Amino acid sequence: MAKVPAWIGRHEYTSSQHKSLTGFDGRPLAQIAQPNKLVQHKAVQLARRVAGDIREIDDATWFGYFHRAADVVEREQSAGNLIPIARAISETTGLPLSRVERGITAVAAHMRRIEDIMEVQAPHSDIAAYRTGRVNAAWAWLPAGRTCMVRVPGNFPTIQIEWLQTLAARRPTLINTSERDPFTAGIFVSALYEAGLPDGAISMCHGDVSTWVRLADQVVWPGEHAPRLEPSRLKTYHFGRSKAVLLDDHPDPQTWDRLARLAFQGSGRLCTNVSALAVTGDAESAAEQLAKAFNAYPVLPLTEQGARVPAFPDRNLLYALVRQIEREVAGGAVDMTGRGSDVPFVVEIDGSAFLRPTVLLTSADSPLFRTELPFPFTAVAQVDRRILDKACANSLIVSVIGDHPEVAGILGQEPTITKVFAGDLFDRGYDPVDPQEGYLADFLFQKKAILPQAAT
Repeated sequence: MAKVPAWIGRHEYTSSQHKSLTGFDGRPLAQIAQPNKLVQHKAVQLARRVAGDIREIDDATWFGYFHRAADVVEREQSAGNLIPIARAISETTGLPLSRVERGITAVAAHMRRIEDIMEVQAPHSDIAAYRTGRVNAAWAWLPAGRTCMVRVPGNFPTIQIEWLQTLAARRPTLINTSERDPFTAGIFVSALYEAGLPDGAISMCHGDVSTWVRLADQVVWPGEHAPRLEPSRLKTYHFGRSKAVLLDDHPDPQTWDRLARLAFQGSGRLCTNVSALAVTGDAESAAEQLAKAFNAYPVLPLTEQGARVPAFPDRNLLYALVRQIEREVAGGAVDMTGRGSDVPFVVEIDGSAFLRPTVLLTSADSPLFRTELPFPFTAVAQVDRRILDKACANSLIVSVIGDHPEVAGILGQEPTITKVFAGDLFDRGYDPVDPQEGYLADFLFQKKAILPQAAT
């Protein structure tokens, strides 16, 4: 059974206190180190001590750490050394193995673009501002703290970009992993330290990190169940509920395959997946076409190369989702994928449990039209064109299918919609150079009037 260490600075830490992590069959896969409060306190002290030092490192050297770490990860992947870790991630999260491997590759690619990702967030696109605080203005741009803790969900490997951006902003970063995936972050922490990152710039702990929440100057937390902290100390992220809007009765035939791919990216576990489709015309016809495209993705064993559908290691979650959807169907919704397929809603393969990818024809008032589920799922509803902005409120992305700039403009004015992609770019998906619920640097830094301005 593998032992998964914490990282206290550049040192791996295997504690006597640990938690067992099991796979689908209940067999323990790994022992996860659970550092105590004193050890967590040491990590915070390390981070505080190195905070000033890493702002003194020249840009070429600093971003070179990320480039060399990407080299390390790609070399390890090519040699097959990451296969056991990828298999463990697959077994504990339910993600198909090939998707895990592609996700790790994508994170390494993001690390090679880290200057571009950070440049768009800096004042006047001046990447040196992270280091100097100088912005050619009557104010300085300075860190809002010395340390930042980032809680990382286990939905998909590419979510590692959140803490990587925090680190790239020259902020010592305390990483708290998810319960189901304590593995992925460690791949990149190890690679960064191998690349020469200064000791203490990153630490990583699993399990309870209430000490970090209390001591970190700032906290970045996914989802809606964040700790209660002062607004200046807390940034929440990873809200999804992304939607698409269809205004044409006869869209390009490729639309349905493109929408299905958008729903299946990241095995349906990305905040950018299309979780609802608002149709101003014939919603049933649209749902039928989308269901046909969904049914082209079979449920396969997680180890098969073509697998796209995730499994559910947590059967309690699986059956809670089943009950939620069954209640909706009992209230009048139609399972369009079930209508055109003989595949049962719950699929068992080799001891793993899956939910068949689902297109549900429902109403815009349904709670399922305004949520996201952790598998390929899209709720389709008829929506009056005059209230599209209200129906699509509280969405990370709204994708407007077809040439409708006036509608895209109206949706863009809705404050709770973060991004609007339209026309041929409706399925553009996530790019880390985009503002994603704002830019992370806007939280990590603050403008300060310092007159006369001194060097920082």
